[in-house]
Amino acid sequence: MSVSEIAKLAGVSIGTVDRVLHNRGRVSKETYAKIQKIIAETGYQPNALARHLKLNCEYRIGVLIPDITAESGYWKQLYDGICRTVENELSAFSFSTELFQFVRPIRTSFAEQFQKMLDSDCCAYIIAPVMQEETLFLLCDSNITHPYCFIDSALPGPNPVCTVAQDPFRAGYLAGRMTELTALKSGIFAVIKSDTEAYNQNERARGFCEWFRQKKNGCKAVLVPGTSSKEDGISQEIDRLLRDYPDTAGICMVNASTHIAAKHLEELGLTDRIAVTGFDLVAENCKMLKNGAIDCLISQKPAEQGRLVMVQLYKKLVLEENCETSINIPIDIYLKENID
Repeated sequence: MSVSEIAKLAGVSIGTVDRVLHNRGRVSKETYAKIQKIIAETGYQPNALARHLKLNCEYRIGVLIPDITAESGYWKQLYDGICRTVENELSAFSFSTELFQFVRPIRTSFAEQFQKMLDSDCCAYIIAPVMQEETLFLLCDSNITHPYCFIDSALPGPNPVCTVAQDPFRAGYLAGRMTELTALKSGIFAVIKSDTEAYNQNERARGFCEWFRQKKNGCKAVLVPGTSSKEDGISQEIDRLLRDYPDTAGICMVNASTHIAAKHLEELGLTDRIAVTGFDLVAENCKMLKNGAIDCLISQKPAEQGRLVMVQLYKKLVLEENCETSINIPIDIYLKENID
């Protein structure tokens, strides 16, 4: 039994359990009694926790992710989830974060920030391995010794203590199904990925194509390997797609740039003709889902990813327990009817 498990059973935060264990801070009588009952029934002994508190340990976590002002705010949501967990659930402990941002897809930027992270005094790292080849090379070349976790995407090969991510192939497969479901006709269904180095985007595109590979109703998937996640680049890719495949029935974006594709189709007057699906509940995507320009979104819950990865590092660093090696984020579907 761990502190995090006690918190889950009691329906409270880890920090609340800590306050009960060490008689500090305010806790309601009902919550206090509930936690004490769980402790008594399970025979929990907070030896590792007490030892770390006595030693007054500090836990500085390096976070290596793309620029949080880019990509429609997705990475800001993820980092906010990390910071809120440090400030709230883990407030009783000496956790802090240091942010290392790189410009995607520039390899030198990623490499520079990776080295800065290693040169810092951080005791563990959270890495978004969205630049697949560079991540593999740097992890191998650096012989990294501190614990590290992957977030947002898995990456075959390395051995992080924990990976918090959605299954990208299954998510892409479902995106294919939802694109066909929301389309008004059969025909060509295109999947656009702007980053050929991102393992999760490649797997989503593969899953999307797999859904249509087995169809026998005249539907066909085409892969559009985009060169940019910016508005001009995506618009040009869509224009090229429509010239080559005028009977396009649906388009799927495998990242948070879905609103860019939807906006361009709106400008072309094709919103009612071509179904649009994509990923992530960033503000612009939600707005266009509500007004009907986007038909379906799949959420990766970036803030929840941030929370989960910090809880695992708490288990590893404070409680000296093994992390869950893989945490799969649910594939949640959002339509116009169920978006807040």
